[in-house]
Amino acid sequence: MAKRVTKASFLMMLGLWFLFFSYACAVERGEELTISQILQIKYLSHPVWSPDGEKIAFIWDDGGVKDIWVISLSDGKLTKISHSRGQIGRPVWNPDGRELIYFQERVLYAWRDLQPESAPVIGAPDGISPDFVISPDGSSLVFSKDGDIWLFHLEDKRSRQLTSGDRVDMSPQFSPDGTKVVFVSSAPPEPVYEVPVELTGTKLAFIHFNGFPSDVGVVSTSGGRPVWVARSEQSEFAPAWSPDSRMLAIERRTEDCKHREIWVKDLVGGDERLVYQESTDKWILETGRWLNDRWDEGLFWSPDNSAIGFISDRDGWVHLYTVTPDGEKLSQLTSGEYEISSPAWSPDGSQIAFTSNQGSLIERNIWVVPAPGGEAQKMTSMRGTNMNPLWSPDGNSIAYLHSGPYAVLDLWVTPLASSEQPRQLTNAMPLSISKEALTPPEFLYYESVDGLQIPAFLFKPKGFDERKKYPAIVWVHGDGILQNRYGWHPSKHYGVYYAFHQYLLHKGYVVLMPDYRGSIGYGREFMLASYMDVGGKDSDDATMGAKYLRSLDFVDPDRIGIWGLSYGGYFTLLSIIRHPDWFRAAVDVAGTTDYVDWYNDPGGWWVQGRMGSPEENPELFYKNAPIHFVEKIETPLLILHGTADFNVPFYGSVRLIDELVKNRKNFELMIYPGEDHYFIWNRTWEDALSRVEKFFDKHLKE
Repeated sequence: MAKRVTKASFLMMLGLWFLFFSYACAVERGEELTISQILQIKYLSHPVWSPDGEKIAFIWDDGGVKDIWVISLSDGKLTKISHSRGQIGRPVWNPDGRELIYFQERVLYAWRDLQPESAPVIGAPDGISPDFVISPDGSSLVFSKDGDIWLFHLEDKRSRQLTSGDRVDMSPQFSPDGTKVVFVSSAPPEPVYEVPVELTGTKLAFIHFNGFPSDVGVVSTSGGRPVWVARSEQSEFAPAWSPDSRMLAIERRTEDCKHREIWVKDLVGGDERLVYQESTDKWILETGRWLNDRWDEGLFWSPDNSAIGFISDRDGWVHLYTVTPDGEKLSQLTSGEYEISSPAWSPDGSQIAFTSNQGSLIERNIWVVPAPGGEAQKMTSMRGTNMNPLWSPDGNSIAYLHSGPYAVLDLWVTPLASSEQPRQLTNAMPLSISKEALTPPEFLYYESVDGLQIPAFLFKPKGFDERKKYPAIVWVHGDGILQNRYGWHPSKHYGVYYAFHQYLLHKGYVVLMPDYRGSIGYGREFMLASYMDVGGKDSDDATMGAKYLRSLDFVDPDRIGIWGLSYGGYFTLLSIIRHPDWFRAAVDVAGTTDYVDWYNDPGGWWVQGRMGSPEENPELFYKNAPIHFVEKIETPLLILHGTADFNVPFYGSVRLIDELVKNRKNFELMIYPGEDHYFIWNRTWEDALSRVEKFFDKHLKE
């Protein structure tokens, strides 16, 4: 008997050893995934050509540590030029192409070609902000400091203050001739200190700022008083210089996001002209972000001063338009049931490149259209996302970013006039992760509560066996106007979550990622369908993902979880309040708990355009606020939130925790001191993702 037990024990140990050895070999071959592996993935952003066209600089984010890299187009050599410490600003080339300048940890650095790494700019003033811009002749920088605009001469190290006063001046841009600077300005935001004694005592205060509409001013680089070129009761923003430095195109938008205008200011003749306007009874697509020295997706001039480009969804889909500076001719250059973004004029002005989901709403490709109008030509064909076209200085090539089912975001370049194939310049995927370890999604539609068809991505676990019953998870994206993609999401904010879901597939989970109404990519009608119903049917769209999963023979209907970030965390809370018996586990990552709080901080176009104000629509704000219905929560809940969250302030989670405790609910919590809305550091990600895995395993597997 003893011998049989010993033999059995030996055989069991041998079997366990074999399983461990097989798993280790699979990991070594890259066929399995670990959390450590997916956190080795780097995320690329802010690519910019050197003026001579020989190099491209970009930022790589490696676990929260951001560095600037430069790649040589001739030999593919990659050089890291920054110092792997702290946050970093975008790279800016000197016009001669031999020097690159950037901002890191409040210090200005410069790197010259052939140097092993960068060095601080000697004599640079303290407090230079990341919004600095270099002059067209490369002799000086303009930047904002303590709410004023300053000029710094690189050669003699002299600084000059160009604006002063009690306003906050920011986002400066040199005119193309280098003689003037345009900037955006507003009254200083008013700090509001909230000390909820019943929640925190008197030791903690929550601060938010009441902002004011912005104006646009111009100041000479030689000094003098600023001239206000755009002031109104609305927000004036996104100023764009004409190439001849005579005119400025400026956008004006109402705070409720229902009316938009484009104005042209003639700085020589003094005239101003309204060249375009549009209105809606719902809200106008929010466009514009500061990138590469201009408002990306904002206003952009043709090189010959003859037209201003912009995007609009006025015909039901986001398309490319141009208007002449006198407002006499409006041209629509793209049309159809697809959307475009990131337009860029070619250096000679003959063509415009853009990103589009034409042909596949869940993918993106680079297209080029003649500037006068005509048929657009597709320049890329790889499955997934091909986006953000950057013309080479000679106009013969386009650099762009690509991600897909088997690739995280990388830099590529494609020639325009030759038969040469697109060339990959970077490879951010760790060698330890093979193609065999990754699973592409299946795209589908399912029915929501009112019959609307909801687009979604379904992922089946590795080693899928249709005879088995698997636990399943619904992942709800945030932002309200985002979109899942076929393959890796191009933003790190969601790319890390995509990687984690790939990991969960190895752990035997089914994953569903819906694009609820309000998401972009499917046309204006779909995007506007959440108007005056935030947290209503759009939330139902995500919740109904569980009903769809229940209809699948290979999903265990009693083992379904839900989780989401930001707006997705908000939907997660609403789902377990309204359907407590549908989900066995829920994870809220920085979710909104009450849009009255969010209206006050951070507020702005997003909430005003979709919901109005709490005074105008108190019932809407109340009935769809999870904070008022916590007593209905029965599902085990995990809450993750960073204390430095500017998008969804941590105060909302403090209120939620208080209500959960008062109602004696089952929940777990992890607070990340100093972390942002979109987690930055790998130490946070490692803790958070491990907690989520353990939480789902506990409630969906055990």
